[in-house]
Amino acid sequence: MDIHQVHIPNARLEEGLTYPFHILKIVSLGTDDKYFVMQDPNGYKILVPEGFYRTYGFKPGQVIRCRVDKVNCNGRMYLEPSHPYYREGETYPFDVVSKGHIKNIIGQDEYYFMVKDVHDRQWRVRTFSKESWNDPPEKLPCLLKRIKKGKLFLVIHGEEVKDPGLAIGSSHLLTVIDDRLNPDDNAYCYILEDENGNRHLVKKKYYRHYDLKIGQKIRCHADKFATEGYIFLEPEHPCYQPGKKYTFPVDRLEELVFTDGYRQKVLVLRDCHEEEVKVHVDEDAALKYRHRSSVQARVKRIKKSRLELAIDGVESI
Repeated sequence: MDIHQVHIPNARLEEGLTYPFHILKIVSLGTDDKYFVMQDPNGYKILVPEGFYRTYGFKPGQVIRCRVDKVNCNGRMYLEPSHPYYREGETYPFDVVSKGHIKNIIGQDEYYFMVKDVHDRQWRVRTFSKESWNDPPEKLPCLLKRIKKGKLFLVIHGEEVKDPGLAIGSSHLLTVIDDRLNPDDNAYCYILEDENGNRHLVKKKYYRHYDLKIGQKIRCHADKFATEGYIFLEPEHPCYQPGKKYTFPVDRLEELVFTDGYRQKVLVLRDCHEEEVKVHVDEDAALKYRHRSSVQARVKRIKKSRLELAIDGVESI
């Protein structure tokens, strides 16, 4: 089996860590399509969309801190520049601009405040306190849960997320009752209903190949609370269960070549839906498996329908 080289246009930095980046310049790749040209600590360049961070006041010549938010299965890196004022996990006072009430995508009454940050950007913050909503304060203490693409994900300090009726770590049989566009993020979602009549969301884009139908009953694992306040559900995979071993066809062997010269072998497998599953392997494992037509692998975890595999202790990505 030939080794397919894939050239990665960035150096290899570790996901989740924060590094200093030098802003070299701003380039335009089209109408209102501007990017910061960032230089990493090793001298290699990466593009970051300028539009998400326009209010941050970044200028060419600055050195800023950026978290490596994600390294995808092809080795490409995504950065989240540090906010010049806010830090995740901290609580800050926000000016209350207005309040509102909607019926959300799953038919619940949702009460919220619009708050203003230090850059005069407004964010919606859900409240579970009708008393507070009826008599809005001038300022709200908000816990900053996450920053992604410059967007602040806030919750009111001291307010717990309303219990969705499903314990984290448990599995439940739910019914698919609808398929709708979520106006909050313009993503299509399946609407699921549990045995107590509570409704839950599952993003459709991750599970299109599951061929879920309205009226179908599916088993889901309650994984965690999402930043948006909903519980994250993982529908049971049609072919695989975590903890079990299966045979996977070997598609090819890749070698990721980073701009700093680092090389990483990747064994590319296929699942039952012909989706790729990539496993980082060392040189010895690459030699061992490169001429195999299939391998045995244990399913460690399934997240957003993607398999995380282990082959003789080698982890997938």
